[in-house]
Amino acid sequence: MTKKVLVVSHMYPSEVNPQSGIFVHNQTKALRDAGCEVRVVVPIPSFPLYKKWKGYTNLPNRTDLDGIPVHYVPTRMFPGGFFFHRYGAFYIRSLQTILHQMKQEFPYEVLHCHTIFPDGYAGGQLKEALGVPVISTIHGSDIMLYPKKNKKMYERTVEALRKSDYLITVSDRLRSEVDQMVPGLPVSTIYNGFDPNRFYSIDHLEARLRLGIPSEGKKIIFIGNLLPVKGINYLLQAFHRLVQDDQHEGLDLYLVGAGPLKSGLEEEITKLGLSDRIHMMGRRPYDEMPLWMNSADVIALTSLSEGLPSILLESMGCGRPMVATDVGGIKEVLQDGVTGRLARPKDAVHIAQCLHEVLTMDDVREELGKQAYVASSGFSLEQNANQVIECYEKIKSLTY
Repeated sequence: MTKKVLVVSHMYPSEVNPQSGIFVHNQTKALRDAGCEVRVVVPIPSFPLYKKWKGYTNLPNRTDLDGIPVHYVPTRMFPGGFFFHRYGAFYIRSLQTILHQMKQEFPYEVLHCHTIFPDGYAGGQLKEALGVPVISTIHGSDIMLYPKKNKKMYERTVEALRKSDYLITVSDRLRSEVDQMVPGLPVSTIYNGFDPNRFYSIDHLEARLRLGIPSEGKKIIFIGNLLPVKGINYLLQAFHRLVQDDQHEGLDLYLVGAGPLKSGLEEEITKLGLSDRIHMMGRRPYDEMPLWMNSADVIALTSLSEGLPSILLESMGCGRPMVATDVGGIKEVLQDGVTGRLARPKDAVHIAQCLHEVLTMDDVREELGKQAYVASSGFSLEQNANQVIECYEKIKSLTY
């Protein structure tokens, strides 16, 4: 069995952003628990005099997160994602020295990169000099959105796909996108996993009490980054429609997360006259997430694009139904009318209709939650790690 694995991922927790790429960290811990020795290299933003990234300059070169050795490497990036097509070259420049140094002290057998660009691109370009095969995991926007930005991004993504020795996609929808861009590549779909020892059902009144939110009334919970791709404006419009109905007196919406849309969303909430019904909670500790999910009558995810969001699996583990837009690989896990409801993306009317049905039909809501919990048993982190290790074994014999 492959014993030593080096993970490269710009999406990884730090003191600056403790929830960034938490799903990568969770998989890394599961790989360790399955018998792998794993270390992580994290490219972190570096841009002179940019105040919002100042916190990254204070990160240590190395730390341990839950027993995982993590190395933070300052890497040139531009605010707002400008010149993103050049990030692959920037990553190579910042990573090549430390990857060679680590090869001497930690002779890793596989380089596992998360996102095909820029992480997988850099890994693919460096693999021959390092003498190790490269696996790249594709998570969503890196194949669904970024290659469509411009010709240069498309070309670099194709190059990264070809350079990877093996590819993992977190949904079949992403796998089909890979096949369209470069047919015939070695690729497996491995759905994300969740920790059933952390995400499990508790009484929603107890969860609300522990969070300090009112126990009465129905609650819709959104958890995620406040980014355009999350389609939060459509959720606000749908919620506005709901509260105009007398059946939804006392209904509240909680937005749990942070991001660049914060001020714009606050303005929209004020314009809609919903400041007393929509609560922006900011970024909350990861340990609180099971409480937020269990406090919900329904969890809403109105994204415009997704791979396979971990929050879907985690909410299923908590036995809570979700109304999610039918994008990416969501429908591969969420069965409409069985474990939740699928809504049309960018359709506030249909989103409101799905939320209304779940909120007003108590027996339906209860059954959806029960079936979601039953279905969650197929998506544990342990299963995820074992499948990833099988992919490591497939390329173990490759040499450069």
